[in-house]
Amino acid sequence: MEKDKEWNIIINTAMSNGFSATRIKQLLIHMTDQRRHNLQKVENNKNIDKRPWITFTYYGHYIRKITNMFKKVQIKIAFRTTNTIFQILTRNHDDNQVNSGIYSLTCGTCHGVYIGQTGRSIYTRYKEHIRYIRNNNPQSGYSLHILNNKHDFGPQTTIKLIKRCTKGKLMNTWEAMLIQKYHGISRLITEQQKPDHNPLYDLVSLTDTSETSEQQQDTPQAGHNT
Repeated sequence: MEKDKEWNIIINTAMSNGFSATRIKQLLIHMTDQRRHNLQKVENNKNIDKRPWITFTYYGHYIRKITNMFKKVQIKIAFRTTNTIFQILTRNHDDNQVNSGIYSLTCGTCHGVYIGQTGRSIYTRYKEHIRYIRNNNPQSGYSLHILNNKHDFGPQTTIKLIKRCTKGKLMNTWEAMLIQKYHGISRLITEQQKPDHNPLYDLVSLTDTSETSEQQQDTPQAGHNT
């Protein structure tokens, strides 16, 4: 009732100042529609999903196996790519960087596998392992295995890049996961240090993490423990 009185005062004031009744009616309809729209907007905002967003970096379809575990939790999942335009344009194409990551090194005798990581060329890392062996220095798990068991170390082709990545927390995570995966299929040498079991790693298969590594042309012949 009070609002009707206000509208009557507004209409009378407008007409006394030369506004037509049609124009006043149009203005009234517009103001009514605007008010209805504002009320609807407020109501819609109340129904907006206010669950927090969690972002995962998408490395492959197995990431969805992990994110599916959060479906019943009050969070929303988003993905980001590692292959952005900025990363493509700024990527270091040096061979040492391209060949860095998580590698496997196979014993020439028992064919047990050692899993390691390097931020340099995997072939540079291979030469370091061989130098440890020739100097009777059990500094790595692989050299310790060869020296303790008097096994043969294989040629350079026995080192394989199984996951391409750069140094940092991500590389540490990949290494721990791959050690766990190879341990699960009884492929690791006994001298390999194993981190605590992580059930999330069980969601990933070894085929999800495989990389194709190019071999160098100058491959040394098989060596023997001395």
